[in-house]
Amino acid sequence: MTWGEFMKQIFKFNKTIQSRMILNFFQVVGSAMVMPYSVVYFSNKISAALTTATILLVGVFSLLGYLIGGRCSDHIGRKKVIIVSELVSGISFILISYFDSFFHFYAIPIILSFMTIYFFESAANPAYSALIIDASDENNRSIIYTYFMWISNVAFAIGSILGGFFFEKYSPLLFFLVGASSILSAFCTCYFIKDTYIQQSKIVQNTIEKDVDLKKEPFKMMRLFASRVFVLLCIGNLLINLLSEQFPNYLSIRIVSNYPFGDITGYHMIGYLHVVDTVITVFAVGVILKSTSSLSEKGKMILGLLLFILGYICLSYFLQPIFLLFGMVLISIGRLIYYPTLQSITAKIIPEETRGTHLSILGLLAALGGILSSLFILGMEYITEMGITTINICLGTCIIFNYVSVYRFIKKEYEKE
Repeated sequence: MTWGEFMKQIFKFNKTIQSRMILNFFQVVGSAMVMPYSVVYFSNKISAALTTATILLVGVFSLLGYLIGGRCSDHIGRKKVIIVSELVSGISFILISYFDSFFHFYAIPIILSFMTIYFFESAANPAYSALIIDASDENNRSIIYTYFMWISNVAFAIGSILGGFFFEKYSPLLFFLVGASSILSAFCTCYFIKDTYIQQSKIVQNTIEKDVDLKKEPFKMMRLFASRVFVLLCIGNLLINLLSEQFPNYLSIRIVSNYPFGDITGYHMIGYLHVVDTVITVFAVGVILKSTSSLSEKGKMILGLLLFILGYICLSYFLQPIFLLFGMVLISIGRLIYYPTLQSITAKIIPEETRGTHLSILGLLAALGGILSSLFILGMEYITEMGITTINICLGTCIIFNYVSVYRFIKKEYEKE
């Protein structure tokens, strides 16, 4: 697939998908301008203990947001949840901008605003995911997730660069711009996106009135055994995030504490790794899609996860720049291969009438995996680097075994039906 063919494919998606891609780009740019610098922002204003307490509170509110948002998206609709979440988040960002403009630091209103933002952004995530699933089908769902990942990486790179240059001196302005863009996104969602919400009573009625042909619609019967597969998907989501969230936590600290390596400082090395990740994701996606097009869905999944896991093992074992860069190359390529396939499988498995709820649980487990990955920072004092590498190898083995079990179970139940 050439670069031109890759870009033309965007115009073949329906208007809802196209609108979400555009809005997602600006949302990620805005978030990347301010969110990665929030911890540094608080640590410069308040004590380390209060900063840690704030992070924990934000994490708890984020988990609650996932649970409540997914449930609401199934009962009142995806569009309503998204609009309300974006409006409240936008107003909260503007409040932060207002209080941050004063010389005196108003900790309580700013912390409360951040908690509100994380709660409503987490509440909107299951609705975003459910909207994409509703507006797509099995034939184009995998490629749609590839485009969303590509757009998010480009947007994150742009936002991070802008935040790095302007956040220190112009943080009130950046908070205001993010808030204004969030409110604008809510209005665009209201006018340009069609709600895909289907009332549960209508689904039940259609199921009774229509005789489902199992041969033509095999995945309709996934509801009969989705609970068991869903447990495996939850475990896999937890384990993947437990591994991947080590990079902004333990692995970054490990690199900084063991450098400089020659003339390269630890912070420079982390920057180079981010650059490699962005470049591969942005420019190599077409080549990777073409080279893996002949593989089966299961083949893509396992190959992508193997490369992804090997990349993190490299980052946890080696310190030489060449091996660290090679590890990041494996991570980027592996993620491009496995992530769209995993999202497509998830969309097939979860029941239509409770998509938001199921997606919220998956999001909650992903967030929990991120929280648990911070324990590796504490483990640095008691476990050797080789010991943590061994733990990562065990995690990777469990991830592969988990998703092989998912496919085995799906095949077994499908043949049974």
